[in-house]
Amino acid sequence: MALLMEQIIHIENGAIINRKKLAETFHSLKDGKYLLTLKSIKKRSVQQNKYYWGCLLPMVQEGLNHAGYNEVKTPEDAHEVLKHLFLKKKIVNQNTDETIEIAGSTQKLTTVQFNEFVDEVIRWAAAYLSIAIPLPNESLVMFADYDNDVNATIVQPETV
Repeated sequence: MALLMEQIIHIENGAIINRKKLAETFHSLKDGKYLLTLKSIKKRSVQQNKYYWGCLLPMVQEGLNHAGYNEVKTPEDAHEVLKHLFLKKKIVNQNTDETIEIAGSTQKLTTVQFNEFVDEVIRWAAAYLSIAIPLPNESLVMFADYDNDVNATIVQPETV
């Protein structure tokens, strides 16, 4: 069986910040040859976060409420539901190989991983909640179509 491990290493000014955790990871390995691959990761962007908390989560919360999940009262509750559904993480007992499943964290996702998570949530919401969550660029198109339908005039803010 192939071993696959991931470890996030924090480096600041050329020094490893989480040296102890890294050392523990290496000490847990059996003797042998391993391939170590390093890649830079970037946390999700501010725009992704605004879209997630300002658009996606409120729509999921409302969809869950309409589906009968009335205990989902806030976007934070919807966030917990989504973490449980899509970011499950297994913790393995090294002595017995028994596992415990916990909800993962969106905070640890890279921008690419977060996009994949959001895409999965959007597909799930369409299939199971019968809601169409707009993509970030689609929400602007929807408003533009609405403005055209009602012959609204878009007023640009003055620049200082």
